[in-house]
Amino acid sequence: MSFINILFIVLSIPPILMYTKVSTDYDLYGIKIALNDRFLVSADNLFLVWYIRLFSISNNSNCLLLYNSTTCDFVYSVVVSTSNNMSFIYNCIDFQGNNVVGLVTSNGTCSFHLEDERIVSNYSTQDNFVIAINGDGTGVYGFADDFMLFYQLFPTVNMTVWQNNMSISPRAVDISSNQYYAVLVGYCQSSVTVAVECGFVVQLNASLTCPYSTSIFKINTAVTYSWTDSRSVRLTTESRTYTPQSVMSVIFLYSLNDTRAPISFRQTGAGLMGYGKSVAWLDKTGHKAVILANAYSYSNYQWISSSVHVYDIQSDGFNDSTKPVLIYPNGLLDRLGNGIAILSASPNYYANTNTSEYVTSSLPCNRGTSRDYDGIELCYPHLAEVNNCSHEFYCPYGAVGEVAYSSFESIEQDQEYPESPENIVFDDILMQNIFSFNFKSIHCLLVSPITWVLVVMIIVGIVVAGMGVSEIFYPHHHSIRNQAKHIFRKIDLIGEGEIWIGGLITTAIIVLVISAYAFSNAYLHQYPIEELKVNNSLACDVTLRNAKFTTTTQKRSDPRRTTKESQVIFDLLDSQLFTLNIDLIQTAYTCADNFHIQRNNGYKTTLISITKCMMKYNDTILSLAIELPAHEINVKLVLTGIKTIGAIRIGLSAPSAYVEDGRFTAMKLNFASTFVSSSLAEVLAESTTFPIELTKIINRTDPLANDGLPRFSAIWSYSLTVNSDQVFTNESRYTFFHRTQTNISIIITQNIFYISNLQQPIARQTEVIFRCLLFTIVVLEVFGLIFLLVKLLIIPVFRILYNHCHKKFSRKNQIDSAIDLVVVTVDNKNHLNTIASTFRNQKPHRRWSTTSNVKR
Repeated sequence: MSFINILFIVLSIPPILMYTKVSTDYDLYGIKIALNDRFLVSADNLFLVWYIRLFSISNNSNCLLLYNSTTCDFVYSVVVSTSNNMSFIYNCIDFQGNNVVGLVTSNGTCSFHLEDERIVSNYSTQDNFVIAINGDGTGVYGFADDFMLFYQLFPTVNMTVWQNNMSISPRAVDISSNQYYAVLVGYCQSSVTVAVECGFVVQLNASLTCPYSTSIFKINTAVTYSWTDSRSVRLTTESRTYTPQSVMSVIFLYSLNDTRAPISFRQTGAGLMGYGKSVAWLDKTGHKAVILANAYSYSNYQWISSSVHVYDIQSDGFNDSTKPVLIYPNGLLDRLGNGIAILSASPNYYANTNTSEYVTSSLPCNRGTSRDYDGIELCYPHLAEVNNCSHEFYCPYGAVGEVAYSSFESIEQDQEYPESPENIVFDDILMQNIFSFNFKSIHCLLVSPITWVLVVMIIVGIVVAGMGVSEIFYPHHHSIRNQAKHIFRKIDLIGEGEIWIGGLITTAIIVLVISAYAFSNAYLHQYPIEELKVNNSLACDVTLRNAKFTTTTQKRSDPRRTTKESQVIFDLLDSQLFTLNIDLIQTAYTCADNFHIQRNNGYKTTLISITKCMMKYNDTILSLAIELPAHEINVKLVLTGIKTIGAIRIGLSAPSAYVEDGRFTAMKLNFASTFVSSSLAEVLAESTTFPIELTKIINRTDPLANDGLPRFSAIWSYSLTVNSDQVFTNESRYTFFHRTQTNISIIITQNIFYISNLQQPIARQTEVIFRCLLFTIVVLEVFGLIFLLVKLLIIPVFRILYNHCHKKFSRKNQIDSAIDLVVVTVDNKNHLNTIASTFRNQKPHRRWSTTSNVKR
């Protein structure tokens, strides 16, 4: 593992202006940290100890080295070699105020010991003293207000000191990896009372040659305000340097090829200072940079927070609008500045900072995320456009697999109460269905009484026609016809036995009345609707029911004061055990992750156990079931970790319950609402709230018999409505790392009103019997009236018309017979007399024939 793959939390924090031992001074008593691939060392000026953390897998331990093993009273800074040796170099002030540089080494274990320590003689206590190790790790350069030094480490330990002739009070220094030059920044005296910000490119020819400046950074002309705080500088082989200004929270990006003006700069933290307290490159190419963003106030210099920002300079540039691609939160640094080492992870692994140790471990990327290069950055979720899902599958940002939309559809529970039919009068219903004749379906024709009446009438017509034909062709079979006519007269209910045809018509009336009785009996038993499993076959309208409905909204009453019979069903609803069901769709969270349910009850917060957790559909859906201790409740699902959730389904379920043999029944509850963003680039927001309002629906069913008892059933109605803009957020590489946890709040409340549904029969048994008898009488009277009208009006008129027509027709036949006579020549007069005598003796006929018995 190379040096560029290790993040320096704090590279150097030099003191401000003068060395004054004030324990509240953050720069003086903040932890000084340095590390390489093998260990981390931090100097604690408050407790006078070095904390050393070994990174070896076989020897992953913490070590301590007290200051009293050296002459140090206060340590300015500590640096380590870029090579993988177990040694570190420090510069400090001893108890006599001497400027000291020392070397501590180890054999790979916790046996750290002082290898060498040297005093910079002939110089007073330096208020500003910075050091940096050279590129090959063979020595350390130091810069103070009055002197410069080179502390040689290999092959032998030696120290060379020169006078500082660059007229700069140093605040920060960094040496390039090729060890030929360094950048030194600080203050340059412009007059007796004024110092301005300045920086130099320093040539480092050889260990025995005094460093000298080759060019100057005109930092003071880049801004219009003065600086009074320490700065940190980091170089790369690509000739770029970062110069942070902590007080005004400004960081400059310079090119060493032209130091007259910065390439760009970034400032942030209005009202606070500390942004850019330390900077470093993550690689030798200058593509990515890491910045320590402290925050502390101007007034009392009180530390507030710390975080580490990573910027992709190559892709995004560097200015005020540039967003970091990663921010490590305050957890990496405590109030005293103690931190952990973030080691580079291999491709498709990430550095796990969730550890109690002082070094990260490498863990495989979470499902739905990846990274194809070494680095300290997180694994980023897969973009929606690269998931290559078909349209029937849901694959949003950070998808962990393919899951069909049909796998997480909303569950709708039918809670609608029927409306009363337009006609709720039984007389009208009976008449409409008895005398209807509908051709729209075979079923409607078969159940129509008119159809069967017509069938009977056709049979009657056939019988009448048969008797007429029999009388014509078989006139001598009177006994059979007379017996049939006698039977028909006996059943004649219309003409009271006057004519035998009335008996035939009576059979059609009987069919109509029987149909009415059958319909009424079937209609009576179409109640209540909840007991009818299939559609009826008694009428053309298969949904015809003997039920009418009334819906009202009423306010809930106090159960302690009410004496209503319906209070039992309210108590049954209130005793139902609710189960909250949450499905997290397209998420990397699993049942093994750290999450919990907490109940917020006013100022009190308690935990609720998760009843059931399971993964569904190729581990793309995390399904949770939580038994709720109350109906009205405020709960929050807290899921820790940087993982996304594509969609969510929330619902409630409760088992059915009944008492008194089912007279009071609380129906089963099972509903769920799915929330999916219209954009595949959006995921569930870090904090969301889902309000569920429940309303009681009480159904009362009156008995069909007057002496029966009413039945009650009830169910919960629900309302779950949220604004999708507040539920989902657009996620990217610039926002993903902010997601430290996901909070899903669910607030369940009850409506103060309830819905009362009343079901009553349209017709009870007594009414049906009475209406059927009334229908029979009316039908008989109507047909009797029709028969009377036919007898008194139609038949007399028909006879008059018939007689008139008959007389007229007879008279016409007489005239026609005279005209039809022909002239006959008779040779024999006697024969003519004979013919005339024959005509005189012949009886008259209705029609005359002019050719009978006549010869020409």
